Amino acid sequence: MTDTTSIRSGARHGHLDGATAIDLATDRPRPTAGPYRPGTERLPLPAATTARLDEVSGSAGVPPSTAVLTAWAVVLHRHTGQSELLLGLAPDPATGPGVRPLLLRLRPEAPFAEELPRVHAAAADATAAGAAPAAGAAPGAGAGAGAGAADPKGAPPELRALAGHPGDRELRAAAPDVALSLEEHEDGTAALCLRYNTSLLSRSTAVWMLDHCRTLLGEALADPGRPVRELRVQDEPPAEPWSLPAPAGFTAPAPAGPGETVVDRFLRTAAEHADRTAVTGASGTLDYAGLERVTAATARRLRRFGGPGRRVALLCAHDIGAVVGAWSVLRTGAAYVPLDPRQPDGRLTRLLLDVDAAAIVCDPELAERASLLARGRPIVPLDPTDPGPVAEPRPGAGDAPTAGPDELAYLLHTSGSTGKPKAVMQTRGNVLAHALTYADRIRLGPGDQVPLLARHTSDAAVMDLYGALMTGATLHVLDPLLPAPRLRERLAAVGATVLHCTPTVFRHLTGDLAEDAARHEDALGTVRVVVLGGEEAGQHDLRRFLRAFPDGSALVNGLGPTECTLVAQHLAGRADLGGGALPVGGPVDGVRIRLLDADGHPTELRGELEVRGERTATGYWGQPGVTAEVFGTAPDGTRYYRTGDLVRRRADGALVFLGRRDRQIKIRGHRIEPGEIEAVLRGHPTVAEAVLTVDTRRPTARLVAYVTPATAFPPDAEELGRYLARTLPEHAVPWRVVALERLPLGPTGKLDRSALPAPEEAPADTGDAPNTPTERAVAEVWCRVLGIPSARLHSNFIASGGDSVQLLTLLSELQAELGVELDLLEILAAPTVATMAHLIERENRC
Repeated sequence: MTDTTSIRSGARHGHLDGATAIDLATDRPRPTAGPYRPGTERLPLPAATTARLDEVSGSAGVPPSTAVLTAWAVVLHRHTGQSELLLGLAPDPATGPGVRPLLLRLRPEAPFAEELPRVHAAAADATAAGAAPAAGAAPGAGAGAGAGAADPKGAPPELRALAGHPGDRELRAAAPDVALSLEEHEDGTAALCLRYNTSLLSRSTAVWMLDHCRTLLGEALADPGRPVRELRVQDEPPAEPWSLPAPAGFTAPAPAGPGETVVDRFLRTAAEHADRTAVTGASGTLDYAGLERVTAATARRLRRFGGPGRRVALLCAHDIGAVVGAWSVLRTGAAYVPLDPRQPDGRLTRLLLDVDAAAIVCDPELAERASLLARGRPIVPLDPTDPGPVAEPRPGAGDAPTAGPDELAYLLHTSGSTGKPKAVMQTRGNVLAHALTYADRIRLGPGDQVPLLARHTSDAAVMDLYGALMTGATLHVLDPLLPAPRLRERLAAVGATVLHCTPTVFRHLTGDLAEDAARHEDALGTVRVVVLGGEEAGQHDLRRFLRAFPDGSALVNGLGPTECTLVAQHLAGRADLGGGALPVGGPVDGVRIRLLDADGHPTELRGELEVRGERTATGYWGQPGVTAEVFGTAPDGTRYYRTGDLVRRRADGALVFLGRRDRQIKIRGHRIEPGEIEAVLRGHPTVAEAVLTVDTRRPTARLVAYVTPATAFPPDAEELGRYLARTLPEHAVPWRVVALERLPLGPTGKLDRSALPAPEEAPADTGDAPNTPTERAVAEVWCRVLGIPSARLHSNFIASGGDSVQLLTLLSELQAELGVELDLLEILAAPTVATMAHLIERENRC
């Protein structure tokens, strides 16, 4: 071996002139302390690559190791998305230990050949600057580990990661996460050698990264004039095999036929399973024959207001009326627009005006409220418990003229970045396609009992509502906000086999079972598959699942925005233990994906997720400009949607969710656009500027709003809270509203979010301290649930930092300790210690 030039780069945080060290994803959490356990992998370079290495390097006037360093920098850029790479130059061992900081600013748009002299010059400047003495040699930094002498042609010495501030003596001796070496052998062959920390990275990931460098180096040397961003590191990974066990007798649903719609499949299923229970809820039960009859009858009543091209609003509680209403509107040929009766009238009125709804279908109990919202629109109350006469001319006789697969099925409103909610338009053909894909992957069939926990106003309901009722399964409309013991009782009573919910609801449901695996047989023993989605799931969710559910159950984690209901899924298992977030998996059948870099160019390993194919929504109702920002058609005619979700790819091809490209956030499974809330705040006469942030100091994220005055008087935070509660859904109302004289600005004149003051953990004391035994008992449980030291008599639970899930936990614990079951609606009217104590004492007197 005539020369060994090592190029090392790591993945711990550090800073140099504003740069951040390489943020390389690891297979296992980075420990706060622990031994460096080295591993080594080698891959030989093809003869053609070795020959071109000397040729291209010579043409650029740089040593071969610079070409390898440049290729390795590009690979790290692909893995991290960072164009600024903070590395460290380790000296020739003969000169003693030490590290020289090196900041490489990669230009993805530049040709590879043009980057070579820039990288060489940066390394030479770093070497000439010298290094401060290190505290001691890093583990594995000696010659025996591949850190050879500097290249006689002037190659940069060994590169190594920085793990903290460059001025830190301990940092300069720290071991890197990954270290790449070019080994040139006497017989003219060469190899790439990767040394890595096995405490953080698996062997498969190390080999994967090493192969990326070999592949990209070969492409770059074959065509050095190609831009860096166009150099390939790997081919498209194969589809992840789907091995979810199927229950006995399962038959995959037939694929959609030419021109078939969701209504066509429903009528076919209803005829095949007429006597089987279709849907149950608090107000009753319908078999498939009854559901077909009642929706046909309702569709006939809606005939004047429905039809292709029209929109009908649906104002229903979380019960069977929502199911009946959705299918009834679809059978008219119109698209339904779900409205959540829990939301303020002001918001519902805006949604109705936005879509120009022709009529409002509602529960009988909501008819009066619907009339107030309608502003002259017809009101059609539902009667879901009366299926009508048994004898019908034929299935579907009451339907309007056929609405084809390209007609709209629904418009679902999401939060809007401009302050205006966006109504996602989805077609009937796509609803059918997504539902059939979901049913096939989850193995849904007539024997399944499927709880509907998501409301019809949420895209999460689409998979269960349609997947179940197009396969002969039974749909059970259940309230996810029930106390956890009661919700488990309801799931056990219906014999739930498929449980689809957000991680927040999952944690609520299993919170007190996680450490008691012996109880799962009675509580959740019938569940064969749990499906998570809507927000990020992590290791604690997987561990809780493994403890709380039977051994034969499966856990599926996935990703599916409202704009494309089902994009990716991952079958999680023990192999995922030890990592960070659970993967969301690979694309499902019928969906293709691309990853895009910050400039919108395709990349392979890390970037914004773009969904491609016909299953994406057709855009946002009445907002062509906003639609054009994220929806489009490729030159080959392929439709696409840019999700704004950032993901990375693992060595096995599975995608892992990293967060949002924009400021959009999720709170308890609800997608929130800060712009909408900020726009509502700015609409208040006392507010000039408004900024929304997220407080992450506690496990449950909380919204915080900062406002500045529009008058000589500061805005009243409590009044703004009430104002927002009248306008926004509960999950979008900030936990705190903080009034400031002015917003802090950075050196460029933009908002400096890091300078915003942290809100107080608890509001100023209001009212008296709890005094009676009951008040003190409530306050003790209250503080335990919220993790705060004290509670005043009239403190508001939500204002004290609680959310709806924690409120359910509080009620459940109060029932367990005091033996009293409190009414949730009474509590929501005034969630204070005083109210709860009063209700408990009232129940004890009865």
